Amino acid sequence: MSLQTHITTQRIRFFEPRVDRDTALNCLIELVCNDFPELDRQEVTRRVFDRESSVSSSLGGGVALPHAVLDRVTHSILALGISRDGISWDADSDQPVHLVVLLVGGRIDHLRILSEVAGQLRDGARYQEIISARDASAVMSRFVDARHRIGRYYGGNSSDISRLTFERACSIAEELPRAKIVLHADAIQDPDYVVELVGNSNSIVLTNSESRFSSAYKERLEVITIPFKGMRRSTHVQFALLFLLSLGRIERDDMIVNVFGVPESGCLDSIRLTHIGSEFDFPMQLQSGRITTDVTEHVLTRALQIAGDLAVEGREGNAVGTLFVLGDFENVRGYTRQLIMNPFYGYDEIERSILDPSLEETIKEFAKIDGAFIVRGDGVLESGGTYLIGQPAAEEHQSGLGARHAAALGISTVTRAISIAVSESTRKISIFHNGRRIIFM
Repeated sequence: MSLQTHITTQRIRFFEPRVDRDTALNCLIELVCNDFPELDRQEVTRRVFDRESSVSSSLGGGVALPHAVLDRVTHSILALGISRDGISWDADSDQPVHLVVLLVGGRIDHLRILSEVAGQLRDGARYQEIISARDASAVMSRFVDARHRIGRYYGGNSSDISRLTFERACSIAEELPRAKIVLHADAIQDPDYVVELVGNSNSIVLTNSESRFSSAYKERLEVITIPFKGMRRSTHVQFALLFLLSLGRIERDDMIVNVFGVPESGCLDSIRLTHIGSEFDFPMQLQSGRITTDVTEHVLTRALQIAGDLAVEGREGNAVGTLFVLGDFENVRGYTRQLIMNPFYGYDEIERSILDPSLEETIKEFAKIDGAFIVRGDGVLESGGTYLIGQPAAEEHQSGLGARHAAALGISTVTRAISIAVSESTRKISIFHNGRRIIFM
């Protein structure tokens, strides 16, 4: 996604020292409303502060992403503020916020843009360059375009290294049956160079950014946009392959030759081989992309991203186990009761969508509580801290499953839901559907 259509240098502000949260928010609201006088400033202010009072917009890592949804607005507007000293954002947190990005807009693209912005700001190097930029123009160049990072990680010629890596991948693929090359292209910013590398190799090209390759490039390349960002490279490769499986673009007997590098480094430096049938245990309906559930691809991949973060990072230095139950809500609700008061009760649906990046820290915090997250197929969080009850024993109960995984297996037996369990002890992720564990990684 190009942010140039949503932000200008006039809506970038460097805050004065010792600015507080409310002053910072009002400043960004003023920038937005000055540029778009048709907006009702009182309504924008009320919605931003109402949202802030219900769920903090702090994403951690020095970033806050406040936002407001306006029913009569069709476009999306960004404003950005930088505090060198840091802003005390939450009374119960001593972590200051240095970068504030305000999004005001309609419902249509709201969550997509929020997710894209949050994904870009997960890059610690980009965040540091933004908050240390000397002026608004420098911020724009770093926030919108990351091509200046080409060659940053290598003293030599990054193009030569990328070419050598890709050629070796092609040689390996020629020696293996049913081999497919998957190029994780976010290491390279120049789409022409990607076209040059791929040539006639019939490779699948993956990217996190819809705007990286225009329609003209997509006529020459098989490009697929992957919704995972900010993960470790090895985890990202696994989740990317799972996403390709869900689309039916790769199959059980395929050997995948993955070619990748550090995102935005300008260099491909790694090759990883994955035999799909050996690494992923999945039913034929998942392989063909016909999962018998109402869960959308975006909701499934978003839940997997959060589960992956919890598996890798835990919470506050401690391992965390949790359970997500996705889809078939009308049937699932009959097998649930609350262990605690439902933390998501009473909020507008758009404010409790798993697709909203500002809820990520809230979800991770509640993951420390026993019980499951119950999520509708469209991504709306119906409850947290939920106990699953009254499930008959699964026909294919695997020995060694703990209570959390047994519950995940059981609920997938009696409903059409997909359940995702994160093990606290092993930090592995299991996905259950139709009474079977279909993925274990």
